[in-house]
Amino acid sequence: MSTVNIVVATHGHFGVELVKSAEMIVGKTENVYNLSLIPGESFEQFTKEATDLLSSLKGQTLVFVDLFGGTPSNVMTALTRKYDHKVITGLNLPAFIDLYLKVSMDSDSDIDELVPHVIETVKESAVFTNDKLDGE
Repeated sequence: MSTVNIVVATHGHFGVELVKSAEMIVGKTENVYNLSLIPGESFEQFTKEATDLLSSLKGQTLVFVDLFGGTPSNVMTALTRKYDHKVITGLNLPAFIDLYLKVSMDSDSDIDELVPHVIETVKESAVFTNDKLDGE
């Protein structure tokens, strides 16, 4: 059995608050870690924090970031050359909850199989709700 770690890396405390919101729905999370890029924090300091975290984790790791091309995304993607983890952008609450429930219910989850599922969930979680009023 291989643990699946989820790292949420975001600008500011977005990821911390997203995980707290998810815990209102799924209960206390395990094997979920946050990295927050704080205003004024250097690229080098964030890289050090990310390196320290990734080097401490055992098992498979999937990193969920908020914005493609931002510092959290760039740092975590660059670190894939040193650590064996996957990075997905587009972090949102429905996708995080779906991912967390999948890995918490199946400790043998394979992140290579999870990645396309997470991408699909991110896409499907955007809904133009006005259309739902018209019965579409």
